[in-house]
Amino acid sequence: METKNLVFGIITGALVGAGTALLLAPKSGEDMRYSLKSGTASAASSASDFAVTAKEKTQLATSRGQEIIQMIREITPVVQEAISVVKEWKEVLQTSAGELKTEVQGFKSSESSSDSSAQSSTSSPSSQPSSSSQALPEGRTPSSVGF
Repeated sequence: METKNLVFGIITGALVGAGTALLLAPKSGEDMRYSLKSGTASAASSASDFAVTAKEKTQLATSRGQEIIQMIREITPVVQEAISVVKEWKEVLQTSAGELKTEVQGFKSSESSSDSSAQSSTSSPSSQPSSSSQALPEGRTPSSVGF
């Protein structure tokens, strides 16, 4: 608001100063009328040029704004799809991490129970079924899960 008041004050001061200078200048009436006409024509031309420039820039800004809105409309579904895919991946990874954790815990518990039973038992390890192979899913070995 202060900038608007400052600009208004500068314009008002310039107009008052110009009017005072014209009235107090030592010119004849004819010269004064000619100066006023040419000054008015010059001001009208400048105002017209300013209006044309402002209209062109407004149209350009409107056009660019519409282009940006259109791009946003085109990009929005793609971004929403990417977000949903990432959410699905997150769920899959969380589920897989939980399953893997359960497998590792099962493997560790079966390994510790087989170690304790092997130490307390006098029978050979080959005669007992391996509980570690039962704890892992089919096709998985301790080496395939990082052991």
